[in-house]
Amino acid sequence: MRIAHFSDCYTPRINGVTTSIQVLKRALEREGHEVHLFVPRYQRQDPPEKAVHRIGSVYMPLQPEDRMGLPWPPGQMRRLYAQKFDIVHVHTPFNMGWMGYSKAFWGGTPMVFTHHTLWEEYAHYLKIVPLRLGRWVGRQLCDFYFRRARAVVMPSHEVAEAIKGRLRCRYEVIPTGIDCQALHHGDARAARQELRLNEGDALFLYVGRMGKEKSIDYLLKAFRDYRQAGGQAHFALIGGGPELENLQRMTVEMGIGPSCHFLGYRQRDRLKDYLAATKIFLFASQTETQGLVLLEAAAAGVPVIAVRASGVNEAVEPEGSGLLTAPGHLEEFVAAIRRLDGDPALHQRLSQQASRWAERFSDLEMGRKMTNLYRSLGH
Repeated sequence: MRIAHFSDCYTPRINGVTTSIQVLKRALEREGHEVHLFVPRYQRQDPPEKAVHRIGSVYMPLQPEDRMGLPWPPGQMRRLYAQKFDIVHVHTPFNMGWMGYSKAFWGGTPMVFTHHTLWEEYAHYLKIVPLRLGRWVGRQLCDFYFRRARAVVMPSHEVAEAIKGRLRCRYEVIPTGIDCQALHHGDARAARQELRLNEGDALFLYVGRMGKEKSIDYLLKAFRDYRQAGGQAHFALIGGGPELENLQRMTVEMGIGPSCHFLGYRQRDRLKDYLAATKIFLFASQTETQGLVLLEAAAAGVPVIAVRASGVNEAVEPEGSGLLTAPGHLEEFVAAIRRLDGDPALHQRLSQQASRWAERFSDLEMGRKMTNLYRSLGH
């Protein structure tokens, strides 16, 4: 099949949507499909990638990390609309998503929409718009695609249960797969040398966007309380975003600055090195649709401590791949850190079970399930 994917974000922008699309593209190609991806052009260009078409874009003042795709240049758009595809798959509800919808509509092509993100929970980034209005706009954008898609893909059952009443089409729960082998055999020594850790220093890790919706301030408070109780580990945070400076300032005010390491963005092929050096992965976001990074940590054998939330609950096996705590119960989260950090037998058991748990979320299985969905929508 010839499949066209449309997304408002892709490399060099690194986030969960980008990762999910990369994994899906590779999985579908292994299934024998011809996969084309239409994404915005960024100022910093990655090396050319097969069948990835960069569309003209402009700077977004309210969200400088992202780009707003535009139907430009005209020649490229004419070539796009002249192509024939068997399936159009839209991953985001903004400008590129609209181009995908219009391509599907005018070409009479079945459209699939993946609900990657709880977009209404990101309304605080529309700083010139009242929060309630921003959330309404985010909901309406998604509802537009819910009403027009032939099928909607959800990454978790909890998300599907929450929004299935808004759909006018079938839906399928297809979690984003992971390549477990790609997360094995990381270079822990290289990561530890970069962080200048001493021989016996343990390392905790967070990977993700530095945004309010990720509740990183909660993690920092928990880490402060852990250190005040006598804990000796260091905490590395990988990722960038609008809250980075505020979070760095917070660590200084809390007195944990020297033991917190903000590393900014890192290439995905380095992630396995940091995971290999990590003892515990910490996560507190309440806005996930799947929690892909939690599965990646598990694949590397790193136990997770997270806060119960939609998406997170299906990515962590309680007392198996990690420990889950109640939302807003900071003392419980700190107690979980101290328990796992201080019990070598528990840590070893969870590490071994985490690796087995991650194998259930195979990228190959994702490719097979998506292929079956596409074929069921054939003309």
